[in-house]
Amino acid sequence: MLKRSLVIPTALPHRNDNAVVNALTIDVEDWYHATFLGVPESSWSTCEERVVESTEHILNILDESSVHATFFVLGWVAERAPKLIRAISDRGHELASHGTMHRQVFSQTPEEFVSDVKRSVELIQSAAGQPVCGYRAPAFSVGKNESWALQELAALGFRYDASIFPIRNFLYGIANAPRFIYPICEGRMVEIPPATVHVGSWRFPIAGGVYFRFLPLPLILWGIHRLNHSENQPAILYLHPWEFDPKYPADGVNSLARWSHGLNKKDMDRRLRKLLSTFSFAPIREVFSSQLNEVYVRDKNYKLAPSAV
Repeated sequence: MLKRSLVIPTALPHRNDNAVVNALTIDVEDWYHATFLGVPESSWSTCEERVVESTEHILNILDESSVHATFFVLGWVAERAPKLIRAISDRGHELASHGTMHRQVFSQTPEEFVSDVKRSVELIQSAAGQPVCGYRAPAFSVGKNESWALQELAALGFRYDASIFPIRNFLYGIANAPRFIYPICEGRMVEIPPATVHVGSWRFPIAGGVYFRFLPLPLILWGIHRLNHSENQPAILYLHPWEFDPKYPADGVNSLARWSHGLNKKDMDRRLRKLLSTFSFAPIREVFSSQLNEVYVRDKNYKLAPSAV
């Protein structure tokens, strides 16, 4: 039985610009990069590219509400659509890395991982000239066995990671990971987890992606409201450009993946506009500016310490 405090309200207030500011993030990848579709890398160059159109559509919706976000850009996209990456930056958004080839971290050696991440940063910075200080792994693929990847990111100079989902399902996550921002790598970085709420003793994901498309919108709104007002914490949400593209994947994708990929796409515009009119949002670099500045100081001191040489 749900406790009385967990009853979903029928109405929520309009956006209050003095309230807790949440972080909106976009993983800039094309439809064929989605892990669960299983499209092999060897076929990517023959797939219809739709990421530019769908990302520009999101940018236009954000412009309507004067909202800025963090865009975790796949190097593959930055290399093929540098004008898009430049446009994202020119419109005031933060750029961060989503790797280059959308390979899950646990499928790579440390050397491959570092090469993939460094290449993505080079491509993003070449396209937009904006420094990159954040990273999100494809499919949230940093688990308990991938802590080495966080150390590699710290060594590369990243200030934050956003790859650890504080739930556990059949694809990803660490069930007992902290739900809110916390220091990692001896304080040289911070981890910024996607949004979850407690329902009894269960952690309930409301962060975005399939959860945002599948769950009733009032439940998503209630969860963010609860985080902001009951726990005084920002919600970190994530979306993908292909979720705003009603065109389904090409033939050859299995029916279950095709169904999940297309679920509620036609309602995404309305859902996003409702979020933007109800809550305050900003890029990660602004929502957590004080914590990221502290990380910079700690990392600088760490590198200067004799024990770090």
